[in-house]
Amino acid sequence: MLNKDAENVVKKAEIDPTSLTPDQIKALNKLNFSKTAKSGTQMTYNDFQKIADTLIKQDSRYTVPFFKASEIKNMPAAITKDAQTNTIEPLDVWDSWPVQDVRTGQVANWNGYQLVIAMMGIPNQNDNHIYLLYNKYGDNELSHWKNAGPIFNYNATPLSQEGSGSAVLNSDNSIQLFYTRVDTSDNNTNHQKIASATLYLTDNNGNISLAHVANDHIVFEGDGYYYQTYDQWKATNKGADNIAMRDAHVIEDDNGDRYLVFEASTGLENYQGEDQVHNWLNYGGDDAFNIKSLFRILSIDDIKSRATWANAAIGILKLNKDEKNPKLAELYSPLIFAPMVSDEIERPDVVKLGNKYYLFAATRLNRGSNDDAWMNANYTVGDNVAMVGYVADSLTGPYKPLNDSGVVLTASVPANWRTATWAPSFLLQINPDNTTTVLAKMTNQGDWIWDDSSENLDMIGDLDSAALPGERDRPVDWDLIGYGLKPHDPATPKNPETPTTPETPETPNTPKTPGTPQTPETPNTPEVPLTPETPKQPENQANNRLPQTGNNANKAMIGLGMGTLFGMFGLAGLTKKTKPLSLKCSLTVLFF
Repeated sequence: MLNKDAENVVKKAEIDPTSLTPDQIKALNKLNFSKTAKSGTQMTYNDFQKIADTLIKQDSRYTVPFFKASEIKNMPAAITKDAQTNTIEPLDVWDSWPVQDVRTGQVANWNGYQLVIAMMGIPNQNDNHIYLLYNKYGDNELSHWKNAGPIFNYNATPLSQEGSGSAVLNSDNSIQLFYTRVDTSDNNTNHQKIASATLYLTDNNGNISLAHVANDHIVFEGDGYYYQTYDQWKATNKGADNIAMRDAHVIEDDNGDRYLVFEASTGLENYQGEDQVHNWLNYGGDDAFNIKSLFRILSIDDIKSRATWANAAIGILKLNKDEKNPKLAELYSPLIFAPMVSDEIERPDVVKLGNKYYLFAATRLNRGSNDDAWMNANYTVGDNVAMVGYVADSLTGPYKPLNDSGVVLTASVPANWRTATWAPSFLLQINPDNTTTVLAKMTNQGDWIWDDSSENLDMIGDLDSAALPGERDRPVDWDLIGYGLKPHDPATPKNPETPTTPETPETPNTPKTPGTPQTPETPNTPEVPLTPETPKQPENQANNRLPQTGNNANKAMIGLGMGTLFGMFGLAGLTKKTKPLSLKCSLTVLFF
């Protein structure tokens, strides 16, 4: 028999109670109808469905423009001495980010040069380390970029690697780097820690080199209450559970306080677990959608497993005042969280435009719990990656999703139509009504600063010209891409309105270091998660909500800065920056 709350939603959904099975009645009676979110802004199951639907429909307002494949070149600076082998190798380039002005986000001018930090390594190997790239400031020629070598020198090993982050210019012209330190020594798992180091550079007649690295230290690796620790993840790690403590983006507010926005997983304040499947707030749609989704989740072991483990979060912390030795000063609840919905929302970046703060992040839909949605995206488009965006009046929120669901960019070509190089950039217009539009404005490869010489119309392609020779007839190798699905033919897509029940994939292998373009396959039936030891809650946790920060309103000129969000769109990802643009009826942001 349905309890009162369950009976109420069944009635609103216009479902005949007599049609319900005993298991469905039991599931409905277990629902938690609390109307109070734990913290931050929630990505709901309904948001996820809308993002997937937008990707499948290939709405031109959000799809990444087609790059003309014949114009795409490999970057000469990527053929360099590898940090692990000490031999010259053609390296892949993954996540990349510029040295920025911490306040405006613009590319910093270091002694007449633009500087970029990039994850690089030998393809298809456990080889992920960060390198320093440089070019004359304002030079948009790909072949002019040079490689100063790995940040942490050579003789690196697979046991200690680096992931993505951000970097800013210090007051003494040194570089403050934030990066992900990755320890794989524990049974080849990825123990991720947010770290920082100070880089001192020298310029010898145009040859930039690293003089030395100082103050290399861990800033944060989880507290257990707001954000999951490695020990918590290890204690409950089953199947699709994704680890995340990485991708720190540094930004300074108008008061001069510095913050890190980073990718994480929720801690005990709003933890993963099967109870999240019965949390009504996680669904976000009308009663009929929510009930249908609940029944679907419980009917498929793989979907239930994913929903049980999903607890992605975008976190935020405040740093102390020491720019060269930054440490945790205050920790807050997540800005964005997605329990039951997604286990990966990565590469966060915050940009101040006018008097608003815009938060962008990447997500792979196959890290989510709606198999029907992301498998249909893979079958129809050939990929399932998207970028989401949110807007707030202050750096610390609260944030509202752009375009209703948060969708900003969606993949437009199959996952194997790409090369290991830097892609062109394109423009995204942010409208006054919190919507966005992709513009047909494209740059040359290697152009990180938008100016009068940036636009390159030769880079703009279409579906016919977007594939490199041999790619169109080559099926997607999902084992390499990591999705574990059958090959598809993008010329004959399946009807997006009628997804089929997904096949149950095999148990996943251990996921590789973050940034590597591989994703674990889907797991089998979940096991009930163990309960980790309860960490000590932060003192005065009730008062540890996000503070409000000031902003300078009504600026006529604004500095635009976007960190590289992911190496997924186009033919590999790359951060792009712009010079100030006049603030009129809309804002325009440059994307890789």
